[in-house]
Amino acid sequence: MKTKPTKIPCLVDALSLTWSPQELVKIKEMAKIGACIKGELIVKAKDAALNRELAKLENTKNKELLGTNAFNAHEYEAILTRYKDSCSTITREYNNRRHKDLPLKSLALSDNEVAARYELRDMLKGELEVDTGIKYGDRLNNLLENIGVDLLDVLGCGEVERFVCRLNHVFNQETYIWTVKNNPTGRFNYSYSATLYADGEQAGVICWGGKNLGCYVSFMGTGCNALDMTRLYEEIKNIPALKITRIDLAHDDYAGKHSIKRALTKAKKGQFNSGGRPACYMYVESGHLTEKMLKENFKDLKEISNESTKSTAKKTFGFIPSKGKTLYIGSRESGKLLRIYEKGKQLGDMKSKWVRWEVELHSSQRVIPLDAMVKPSEYLAATYPALAFLSVEQCKIKTLVKQATMTIEKIVENQVISTRKAINMMRVICGLSDSEIVEKFVKDIEEPDCRSSMPKRLKASVIEEWVLQQQEQAAAA
Repeated sequence: MKTKPTKIPCLVDALSLTWSPQELVKIKEMAKIGACIKGELIVKAKDAALNRELAKLENTKNKELLGTNAFNAHEYEAILTRYKDSCSTITREYNNRRHKDLPLKSLALSDNEVAARYELRDMLKGELEVDTGIKYGDRLNNLLENIGVDLLDVLGCGEVERFVCRLNHVFNQETYIWTVKNNPTGRFNYSYSATLYADGEQAGVICWGGKNLGCYVSFMGTGCNALDMTRLYEEIKNIPALKITRIDLAHDDYAGKHSIKRALTKAKKGQFNSGGRPACYMYVESGHLTEKMLKENFKDLKEISNESTKSTAKKTFGFIPSKGKTLYIGSRESGKLLRIYEKGKQLGDMKSKWVRWEVELHSSQRVIPLDAMVKPSEYLAATYPALAFLSVEQCKIKTLVKQATMTIEKIVENQVISTRKAINMMRVICGLSDSEIVEKFVKDIEEPDCRSSMPKRLKASVIEEWVLQQQEQAAAA
């Protein structure tokens, strides 16, 4: 007797990741606590970085002089001229903060990246100023302006350079060769970008930029096929601040057992309801308007010229979905979109039964676990009850419910606006006194001093939290 498999193989068809170098993560943390870098630290760090570059040029000059014939005055003069010109150029570029402009011809920035790390380290190791009165965005912009976005661009580019290198030596399937080509402009709000190719076919895009404080890489279709997902997962799971922003999980039903028609039946049974609001849907079919000859209503027509009778046939056109049908459940705005479509017909085979079930997940309203890369069947099966046939074991991703926090003043203001008319009615029409009105509002609160008896959206400050704790302790005593 054959036992049913506990899991049907699925695949990752699209993957997008973001991450930040450790130094840029530290800058974010500094902005959160209100830290600012003092101006003199910026000057000292820049001067130290410039002196390091000048020292390198001097060492190069000395080596060239030692290797030159002592009687060759012309060569001596040429070496000294190159040295002076190089010193002037690097000093001018440092003063203009352009010394780390990224070349578009290659990603070779190892020397610049080392210099950038030294300079940033000197900036961050000194004494910092803290001002919590400024908003997070303003504090972050202040840090970026003082440190220099171009310096952070180099750190991001160094991360990208290493990632591309590891694509060919660590993350790739054996038969694929990865190449990269810089783009003249950035993408996805990043300042710089490059296109990734696997065996010459476009496989994804990689982006970086100091303003975004990190890097972004996206693999689509061919790119995911060229990746060793297990090895990629093992290598990147410990990268700081790494996050999956999008992942597409797919199941290919080549026999057509789970067809579009069956999906529509499941939809009518409520198997695409995950417990929240009803999901939106869209059903699309495409094909050709095929001409048909319908031989009907034959009549003998007698021409005036007494010619023989003839039969006529009507011409009509039929809707033939030769390019396939597609059912969409959910939406990108909600962060979860299911596509069920006839993949074989989409690729041009009109007789194909191949149907693909594919879920597109975004991080807008959920945290996508990294192990979704290596457990596509479990996570795909958990998206909707209709997909439970894919795996007995399921890994459900919870949707995040963002609840706004409010200050005490804001809560009081809102309640005054929303309840003032009701309170006035209780005083004027019902004839209740102020104490009776208050009693009606608070009579069911058993422990008024506890945090649980306060509004959930209350954003209490440290002092307010301390007062609440003291009151709870006093009540307990």
